[in-house]
Amino acid sequence: MILVNTDFITGKNFVMVGFVQGTVLHQTNTGGVAGTHGVTSLKAMGGGGDLLTQMMEQSRTDAAQKLISAAEELGADAVINVEYHSSMVTPSACEIVYTGTAVKFRKVANTGF
Repeated sequence: MILVNTDFITGKNFVMVGFVQGTVLHQTNTGGVAGTHGVTSLKAMGGGGDLLTQMMEQSRTDAAQKLISAAEELGADAVINVEYHSSMVTPSACEIVYTGTAVKFRKVANTGF
């Protein structure tokens, strides 16, 4: 699956098939998506930074995979105008969202020009 943050893909013609998104709620004090407990406590004690970084990276990967799965369900070949958003939902939870437009490639007749 091709993901781009532009509204074009060089050399490709396509039709839009729909808006797609992938969302993950990342919680730092209840195990988060990686199933690790006590990350907030570790961070407060001066450690756990690497663990927190790994958990956030996994959350972003999971959200991107959900975006791809949504596009695949529509029969898309690519997602254009991909954007990443995150926002704090609570002091210990962050919503991570990828959005974009799913597109299907189409063949253009060769006119000889």
